[in-house]
Amino acid sequence: MNRSLPTLTLIAAAIALSACGSEAPIAQTAEAAAPVVETQPGVGHIYGRWAQDPAFCSADGAGRVITIGEQKLESRNYACNMTTPEVNGEGWLVTLECTGSNGAEDVTERVRFVPKEEKLELNYIDRTERNDERLVRCP
Repeated sequence: MNRSLPTLTLIAAAIALSACGSEAPIAQTAEAAAPVVETQPGVGHIYGRWAQDPAFCSADGAGRVITIGEQKLESRNYACNMTTPEVNGEGWLVTLECTGSNGAEDVTERVRFVPKEEKLELNYIDRTERNDERLVRCP
C-alpha cells in the first residue's frame, strides 16, 4: 500500500495541474491578440486634383493640373477613361485609354498610383524609359 500512495499522489497532482490551465477561456487569449491595422490607403486617396508643383494649382497654372475621378483622368493633353483601380503593392493599378488633344497621340497604358498622405506617385508600367511622376494634391 505504501508504494501506491506516491503514485496516487502524482496522478492527483497531474490532474490538479491540468485543471488549472483550463480555467482561462479561449476567448481571453483571442482578445489579447493585436488588432489588424489596415496599411493600404483607400482608393479614394487617388481622386482629386494633382500637380507636380503646388504653384500649378492656382488659376495661372490650371493647365498643368491632373484631375483624377472614379473612371477618368484628365490633363492638359489627354482625356482618359480609367478602369476600376486594383490593389497593386502599395498602390492602385489602372489602365488608361486616352484621347489626345493639342496634337498628342491617343494612348493606352497601365499606371500605378501610389498615394502617400497629400502626395501621389504615378508609375508608368509599360514605358521603357520610366519617367514616373510625383504629384502634390491641389486644394
